[in-house]
Amino acid sequence: MPFRRFFVFVLLAFTTALASSCNRPAGTPQEAADLLTAVSQWKIEEIVVNDAVTFKDGKMTQQFGGIDFQRYMETVQVKKGGVFSGVFKGEATPFLLKWQVNESDITIGAPEGNGKGAWTVRPDDVRKGSFVMKTQSTAYDYPRMTTIALKFKAAP
Repeated sequence: MPFRRFFVFVLLAFTTALASSCNRPAGTPQEAADLLTAVSQWKIEEIVVNDAVTFKDGKMTQQFGGIDFQRYMETVQVKKGGVFSGVFKGEATPFLLKWQVNESDITIGAPEGNGKGAWTVRPDDVRKGSFVMKTQSTAYDYPRMTTIALKFKAAP
């Protein structure tokens, strides 16, 4: 009987450890890059603007007085070599950006690399099967700063 209890305890501990380690965030920007490039295509799951969900489950949600997005990348690919390819909803031609690994995060921006309007992906926002890219800009509601987070999940 004590052996059975010990076996069940070890089995539960192992299962709990395995389940929690499978969904752990990336530890470094390079590990995050490896997780991002391992998935062939990512699909938009959620758009959050100034901490309010404006897109979820394939539908836009109207926010009173909020910023309304009619154009967003429905699918993206993070390719080895620094190419970030996104397809806007209703379009067929991919829009190309550049991504690069930095000391503390990954940045995604214009191919010219001027740094303006860049999106960031922090290692703790990348998990196996999902990631979040964020930006801050006054372009959407000048002169107020707007914070945007795009949440993606691995496409089936």
